Amino acid sequence: LHQKMVHQNPSFLISRRETNLTRQQMSFFGDSAEPGFKRINRAAMTEIIEDVVNSSREESGYVIIDVRGHDEVQDTGKLNDVVETLPLPYIAQGAFAMEDEDFEEAFGFAKPAMDETLVFTCKAGIRSYQSAQLAQMAGYSDILEYMGGANEWFS
Repeated sequence: LHQKMVHQNPSFLISRRETNLTRQQMSFFGDSAEPGFKRINRAAMTEIIEDVVNSSREESGYVIIDVRGHDEVQDTGKLNDVVETLPLPYIAQGAFAMEDEDFEEAFGFAKPAMDETLVFTCKAGIRSYQSAQLAQMAGYSDILEYMGGANEWFS
């Protein structure tokens, strides 16, 4: 009897571990059904940029952030002058946890307030998705992610 229980128990643990690992991998790579933020297309991104251009960041409530490297932004140009540049590595290192004054000094624009809508863009939608996840972990709740990125925008 004891031998039978020992034999059955490890396979139960292994299958349970595999199930948990699969769930973790799925949510880490963004395969979960509800990412917790909205993915937007080019038409929606165009509307948001026009909204900020025609009013202001404060009036529109949008902070548009390109998470590509400065060199990449320099190569293609900005999507628009109202788009801020904050490369993904800085976000991953905790930029959104910085004090407001330190953030503005480091990155050249005011740190987004928790009640503003963050709109992330990159080259092809991968880094912007990761940035949206990191912003969510930092406590932001109103987050949009432009799926097309600079590849689509400048095509």
